[in-house]
Amino acid sequence: MKKEWDEKQERKQKIAPIFMSTGIVIILLLVVFCMFYFHSSIMKEGLKDSIKYNQYDKHYVLITGNNADPLWDSIYEGALEQAVEENAYVEYLGKNLSVDYSINELLQIAIDAKADGIIVEGNESEETTALIDKAVTSGIVVTTVFYDSSQSKRQSFVGVNSYNLGQEYGEQLLELCDESTERIFVLMDTNATDSSQNIVYLGIKEAVEKIKDNQIAIQAVAVDNENAFSAEESIRDIIMDTQNIPDIMICLNAVNTQCAYQAVVDYNKVGEIKIIGNYDSDTILGAIEKKIIYSTISIDARQMGNLSIQAMEEYMDTGHVSGYLPVNTKIINEDNVNLYRNAKQEMIEND
Repeated sequence: MKKEWDEKQERKQKIAPIFMSTGIVIILLLVVFCMFYFHSSIMKEGLKDSIKYNQYDKHYVLITGNNADPLWDSIYEGALEQAVEENAYVEYLGKNLSVDYSINELLQIAIDAKADGIIVEGNESEETTALIDKAVTSGIVVTTVFYDSSQSKRQSFVGVNSYNLGQEYGEQLLELCDESTERIFVLMDTNATDSSQNIVYLGIKEAVEKIKDNQIAIQAVAVDNENAFSAEESIRDIIMDTQNIPDIMICLNAVNTQCAYQAVVDYNKVGEIKIIGNYDSDTILGAIEKKIIYSTISIDARQMGNLSIQAMEEYMDTGHVSGYLPVNTKIINEDNVNLYRNAKQEMIEND
C-alpha cells in the first residue's frame, strides 16, 4: 500500500509542472488577445484621434496677483483668442492651484520655464521691476496689463489712462450727487503698489470740487483685496460703522463692486448707500437693472488680452512696439444696460 501511495505522489509531482506551464501559456494568450482586442476597438471607434495633442510655436503666460477678480478671466479669454491666430498657447499661471503664489514667485517660475512671453499685472515694487528686467534680459517679451511697471524694461503696457478713468468716475458722481450727499468713499486696494489708484482718485476728487457750494467730504478708504473674503469683510466693516456711513461708494475693481452690492443688500442699505462700480459681470448688470448699483465703468478686458498678444507678436516680428496701448471703456447705467447685455450675449453666441 505504501509503495502504491508513493507512486501516486510521484506521478502528481511530475504532472503539476505540466499544468502550471499550460496555465501560464493560457494566461499569456489571454493577455495578448485582450491587448489586440483593445487596440482594435480604439482604432474602430476613432478613440486614437482623441488623444492627439496640439503643438504650438510659442508659449505665453498670464500672471496676476488676484485670481478671484473675474476681470482677469476675461483678459485671459481675450489673450487666448488672439493667441490661437498666432499658433501660440497662453497659460494662466497660478490659476486653480492649491498654493497661492505671489506675482514675483510666478514671474520667477515663468523665467525658469523659459516662456516666450509674459503678460503680467504690473506694479512699481523694486522686486517686480527687477524680475521683469531679468525676464527681458533672458529674451522673454514682457507686456504689463491693467497696472504698469513703468521703471522696468517691459516692452509695452496695455491699459487705461488712470486720470481719464478718474474723470469718467467723476462724471457719474456729478450725476448722482444731490443736496443730501455729504460723504463719498472711494474704495482703494491696500495691496496695490503702483500709483494708478491715486491718479484715479485725483480725477474723482477734481470732479467733486466742481460742485457749487461744495460741502461734500470725499475720502479714500482702504480695502484688503488679498482675496474675495477679505474684501467682503472690509466692506462690511465700512457699512456697519453707523457713525461714518457713506452716501456713495465708488469701487475701482470688480471684486469690491460685487462685495459692496451684496453688503448693501444683506444689511438693508439699498437706497441709503449708492454705488458706482467697475466691470460688467452678470451680477453687476443685474444690480444696475434692480437700481442697486447706479452705474459701472466697463473696461474692455477681452480687448486688453487681444492687444497684449498683438504687442508681443509685433515686438517679436519687428523688434519694436508702442510703449502704451490704450483700451476702450464704456459707462453702463440703467439707460443702456439692456442694450449692453444683449450685445454681450450676441458676442458670446458668435464665439
